[in-house]
Amino acid sequence: MLKLLFKLAYTAVMFIESLIMIRIVLELIKANTSNTFASWVYSLSDLFISPFNGLISSTLQIDKFSISLTPLVALVFYIIIAFILSELTRAFSRD
Repeated sequence: MLKLLFKLAYTAVMFIESLIMIRIVLELIKANTSNTFASWVYSLSDLFISPFNGLISSTLQIDKFSISLTPLVALVFYIIIAFILSELTRAFSRD
């Protein structure tokens, strides 16, 4: 039962990671935020990125290239959580 819970949590974290990665790509290509899909991705990913707002400077500006750093910090955090969950799943599957 515990193994199933870890797998479900891992799947949820992977969904969150995918959502944040899509958001980063949409920001890089300067997607139109009035588009329905882009708006959905931004609004849903805001739920998972908002705890990291203000942790570091919000953007990195190099010449004319600008990228938001908050989604990258959130992505690293969720990658670490996914790794921990995968190791817990592996540990409990050795029974």
